Amino acid sequence: MTALIANAWTFFYVVLIIGWQITSLLRKGIWPSLPMSSVIKKLGSDHDTIYVTASIHNIESSIVDVLLGVPVIAILLVASALLTAFYLWLLRTEQRYSKN
Repeated sequence: MTALIANAWTFFYVVLIIGWQITSLLRKGIWPSLPMSSVIKKLGSDHDTIYVTASIHNIESSIVDVLLGVPVIAILLVASALLTAFYLWLLRTEQRYSKN
């Protein structure tokens, strides 16, 4: 039951974000992107900004940059698919063991 509630909650956020994007498209004529970095920024961190030199180029920072650029909607859809798969696995497991 918890997996279904979490999946419904996740899907609710997907609907809210898509609704906001469609509303913006109809009003302003643009489809706004909502990357993960903007969501993290909106969470409001009281930490100081960390500055690094421009000469630093490493693999970790480029991977983080790519992950922060991923749209939130994609992450939520993947999470919803994983929650659905988990629920179906739980359902099959329960049916298998309830027969015994």
